[in-house]
Amino acid sequence: MNDFLTQCYTRDLRQLITEIHSFLEEGTLWSTTGSIRNSSGNLVLHLAGGLNHLIGHLLGQTNYQRDRNREFSEK
Repeated sequence: MNDFLTQCYTRDLRQLITEIHSFLEEGTLWSTTGSIRNSSGNLVLHLAGGLNHLIGHLLGQTNYQRDRNREFSEK
C-alpha cells in the first residue's frame, strides 16, 4: 500500500510541477480573473500545506504548524 501511495503522490506532484512551469511569467501564477478568487499560486500553497500537514506532521511526526490563512493570502 505504501508503494502505491508513493507512486500516486510522486505522479501527481510531477504533474503539478509541470502545470506550474506552464506559467510563462511568475506574475500570472498569482493573478485571478473574473469571479475566480484564488490564484493558481495560492492553490499550490494550499496543496503544499495539506501535504506538509498529512505527510510531515501526522505521519512523520514533524512540528509543522499549518497556517491556512497564509496559504490563501501570500503572494
